[in-house]
Amino acid sequence: MSEAVTVELRIVEQIFRLSTTQEKKPQLEQAAQMLNAKFQEFRKNSPRVEHNKLVIMVALDFMQEILVLNKSLQHYEQCKYLLSSILQDIEADTETSS
Repeated sequence: MSEAVTVELRIVEQIFRLSTTQEKKPQLEQAAQMLNAKFQEFRKNSPRVEHNKLVIMVALDFMQEILVLNKSLQHYEQCKYLLSSILQDIEADTETSS
């Protein structure tokens, strides 16, 4: 088990001290960078929108991306299963033909 470390991150204009592991720290920092970039993009496009509303809009945008990726992964798994089934059928036909 990895030892816990504390990381201090500036996320959407606020400082957060978060506990993580050394292995997960780079992903947490990358996630914070992505969140900040998306927030700045929304801030640039909607400069008059309240901070809290922008945060919610960013969260919704990320959730939509996650849903699309999840759907793609499910489709990939279905294709993988079908291909595996087809390969098994081909192998069985090849063995009976030999």
